[in-house]
Amino acid sequence: MCKYELTDYQWSQIKDLIPPKTSTCGRARRDPRELLNAIIWVLRTGAPWCELPEKYGPWHTAYNNFRKWTCEGVLENIFKKFASLAEDTDEVQIDSTYVKAHQHSAGAKKGDLQRKESVVPEAD
Repeated sequence: MCKYELTDYQWSQIKDLIPPKTSTCGRARRDPRELLNAIIWVLRTGAPWCELPEKYGPWHTAYNNFRKWTCEGVLENIFKKFASLAEDTDEVQIDSTYVKAHQHSAGAKKGDLQRKESVVPEAD
């Protein structure tokens, strides 16, 4: 078992939170545990979806399920389940090294500062 994959105990705690496939057309859905392991791998490594190892199946399948489960609140429910099982919740830490942002992502409009400096209020 890879360090990024769910243990049998973890899977037994959350397997009922994964919704069943509702559509009867098309192919059978991949194993939900395998899909969740693929999602965890991408989130933990910070790699792009297209670099997902072949053992997890097609990257677009994992990505589509990630988007679907995010919109439906499935992943939030899984997080809440694991958070409720945590024994020591006095302190929570988030490692910001996984948060990637472009150097210009501060949100300021281009040239906004220059425009404000060039506007001089009229004297009364």
